[in-house]
Amino acid sequence: YKIDVRGSENLSETGGAIICPNHFSWADPLLISVCIKRRLMFMAKHQAFKRKIFAYFLKALGVYPIKRGEADLAAFRTTLKALKENKIIVIFPEGTRIKGWELGKANAGAPMFSIKSGKPVIPVGISGNYNLFSKLTVSFGQPIEFHKFNDKKLSNDEYLKFGENIMDEIRRLIIRK
Repeated sequence: YKIDVRGSENLSETGGAIICPNHFSWADPLLISVCIKRRLMFMAKHQAFKRKIFAYFLKALGVYPIKRGEADLAAFRTTLKALKENKIIVIFPEGTRIKGWELGKANAGAPMFSIKSGKPVIPVGISGNYNLFSKLTVSFGQPIEFHKFNDKKLSNDEYLKFGENIMDEIRRLIIRK
């Protein structure tokens, strides 16, 4: 692919952050990895870890499992620990790949981790044609800070609302032709 990276000045060279890209293709994690110079950690559905050899490679690449649709305390602890250690976590806010070019609804995870860790969310819009040798654009948006909510007890609906705010920023970053 020819990759056009925009907004890379919005990425800090130090400190933890949550990178939130849209997710159309299995290639999105690789695409994000080549656009960011720091080592990244990714959540992936626990089913991807069923084969031992594949699980070994995923873990070596900084991928850790999450059980989608339930409260996965191990993934929760891993994420917060990594953020407190100033690592970068990539969370696809929709929780899965989305078919077609319309974005799905956000889950509560990214804003919840941002609020609990005090780390910013960096929205990312990936756009273009995924056919080989075509151009893809990766646009990094301004950091979104949720720190004013750090001491508040929030409902799941409030986290979902903040997740939709992130999705709105991703929509704005996607380049439509």
